[in-house]
Amino acid sequence: MARTTTPALQVLPASASSEHSGGLPTNRGRLLTAAQVAELLFSGTVSTAWVRRNVPLKLVLGHSTVRWYEFDVQAWINTLRAS
Repeated sequence: MARTTTPALQVLPASASSEHSGGLPTNRGRLLTAAQVAELLFSGTVSTAWVRRNVPLKLVLGHSTVRWYEFDVQAWINTLRAS
């Protein structure tokens, strides 16, 4: 049997993580599914497939599990409106 190599996990150095210490993490809102993003933030005018293809800043949690922070998507929409 041939063994496949898996990429090693990368650990951030202590100096990089210490930049954010000393306070509460930033509240980025709820984690939303593609269906929730389409319904709540686009009022159902786009499909879930469109959300998965076009909305940036997605969190890939598994091979088919993708989520977006509510605040990140709202900020992205606002930049589109400002352009």
